[in-house]
Amino acid sequence: MALTIITFIIVLSLLVIAHEFGHFIVAKRTGIKVEEFAIGFPPRIWSKKRGETEYIINAIPLGGYVKMLGEVEKSSDPRAFENQSRIVRFSVAVAGVVMNIVLAWIILSIGFMVGMSPIVSNYRDIPGKIISSEIIIAGVLKDSVAESAGLKQMDKLIAIENLGITHEFGSVEELSSYTKSHKGESVIVKYYRDGAEGQKNITLGTGDSPLGVSAINNGVVRATWYKAPYIALRETYEITKYTAEFVRDLFVKIFTHGKVSDQVGGPVQIFVATGTAVRVGVMAVLQLVAILSVNLAIINILPLPALDGGRILFIIVEAIARKRIIKEQVENVIHTIGFALLFLVIALVTYNDIAKLIK
Repeated sequence: MALTIITFIIVLSLLVIAHEFGHFIVAKRTGIKVEEFAIGFPPRIWSKKRGETEYIINAIPLGGYVKMLGEVEKSSDPRAFENQSRIVRFSVAVAGVVMNIVLAWIILSIGFMVGMSPIVSNYRDIPGKIISSEIIIAGVLKDSVAESAGLKQMDKLIAIENLGITHEFGSVEELSSYTKSHKGESVIVKYYRDGAEGQKNITLGTGDSPLGVSAINNGVVRATWYKAPYIALRETYEITKYTAEFVRDLFVKIFTHGKVSDQVGGPVQIFVATGTAVRVGVMAVLQLVAILSVNLAIINILPLPALDGGRILFIIVEAIARKRIIKEQVENVIHTIGFALLFLVIALVTYNDIAKLIK
């Protein structure tokens, strides 16, 4: 539990630091006065002023912020955020999202150099050396022979023994072909769980899924240092695309059916996922960071008040109208209300997470 808590704090801090550093570095480079760079939310634990910026670490590691002059209050200072050109304000607003995508790309680049399973791509399509290959149970079908036997999600299938002959499989397709050609037969399924080998006596079913599981091919691939960044870039693009499609479908369901998918999780669900990743290994934790970083980027680019996408929307409207239609004070009030609503949503999602755990 202690390791999970420490990893959880490190993961969230890394995501926030990357995001806020994007805003920070672009603001600094464009001459905007940055008053505060904070990780976490108050109460304050530590702070140090260097130059004109105060660097702060707060107690609640669930966010962070960069405070720029003129971002909230009106200022006549030429270095204030509100007094910058539209292109400068747009660049600062979008920089956090870009840094989260870059973080995911860097992590995946390192992962493929060392040896890693692709998150969304087929490992056979990765131009590198396949270090290992295994079949992992992604899900156990309800009321199936696998469920009755006690097979579980994340079990690694080793082989199936039938009439004293052991059959090993190089892919899910080979496993599926074998079980379908041996329907109704009694077999011994061998597997790994939590580092230990086990086996189950199972009588294969007679339906479309005789074993009663959905499985995935999981291969660890190592790429050369000069190919890894390109492979990681392609993987980052695919993760971003799938995440954007999921968020789109989520909002469609919310507005058409008025309910949130059970797949949506908040801080508690992230904590649970962190615990699972810690048990799997360092590479799983890095993959989790990459996925969360892309998720943070997609969520932040949404055109909603309090998010980067909300600020970008106001800038785009201003660019189209060639003047500020909404006064700075009104815009700040809108973002403040949006920030409060955002916290309410986080609280509701957290409650939903806890309810699911208790259930």
